Amino acid sequence: MALERIEASDFQPDRAVPVGVVLRRWARRSGVLKSSERERLWDAWQGVAGKDAAHTALEGMRKGVLWFTVDSSAVLQELKSFRREELLEALRREVRSYFVRDIRFRLEKRRPPTRA
Repeated sequence: MALERIEASDFQPDRAVPVGVVLRRWARRSGVLKSSERERLWDAWQGVAGKDAAHTALEGMRKGVLWFTVDSSAVLQELKSFRREELLEALRREVRSYFVRDIRFRLEKRRPPTRA
């Protein structure tokens, strides 16, 4: 595909589009904005789960179910058995733009960072 050379004298002010508009269009099409949805869910989770959020990672959301990995079996038991309903209700109040049907947890030990 050959690029057409455009001269400064060819500038048409009536066709100019602000850079912010171009960037928003690009972000929407490229999927970059989807990460902000994930960030909103993660921020809500941190507020709801408190100190236990440090032991979790948001894996995703499918069909209204939030999936988290947990790096501690003790925290997994606490979240899954004792706090699940409380956390689910709090998330529903906090994140109204999504219907959170359920939350699921699975144990996944995180590897410590390797040192070179």
